[in-house]
Amino acid sequence: MMCFWSITLALPLLAFGAASLAAPAKAKAFEVWLRLSGKVAASLTAAAWLWTAFECATIGIDVFDMVLLKEPTGGVFTWVLAVVLAYLTFRWMRPNLSVRALSGILMLIPAELFKTTRLLVPESGFAPVQIVVATAYAGAIAGMYGMFYPWRLEKALDIIYRSERTARALGGVLLGWGAAILIAGMTS
Repeated sequence: MMCFWSITLALPLLAFGAASLAAPAKAKAFEVWLRLSGKVAASLTAAAWLWTAFECATIGIDVFDMVLLKEPTGGVFTWVLAVVLAYLTFRWMRPNLSVRALSGILMLIPAELFKTTRLLVPESGFAPVQIVVATAYAGAIAGMYGMFYPWRLEKALDIIYRSERTARALGGVLLGWGAAILIAGMTS
């Protein structure tokens, strides 16, 4: 399972990092397309809300179960609510929606990832799995920021991609980070 998570976290970093390093203009064009695409926004929004429904259905907190009418509806209400909220989010929050939905997914990743990594983290000392855990925490923090200020993340990327030098530097950082995650996950 650790291999799955390391590939899942590393692949986007490796791909976007390599693209930014090799062809910054094309990487920027892809980022703008991703940001503005209605289909991407709808897909990411649906994925984020359905994943949220899954987490709410399986988390086992009494207050959530009561609010989501888990007992009276057998948990169906949670899934219906997720579908309705995905639709409403897409209809009412179109600007910056791809970034917001991706931010939501970044916040959800640790919930599932930590089910695997908690068994591999040593009580003391360093283990390669901690690179993956730190990445999940960094992603969750970026996700929290991106949920409330998606336009600032977009503006930061615009500033970075104004200069080919900074775009390539970002590409190198992402490529190195993705490689570290991949190696850490494969050696855990």
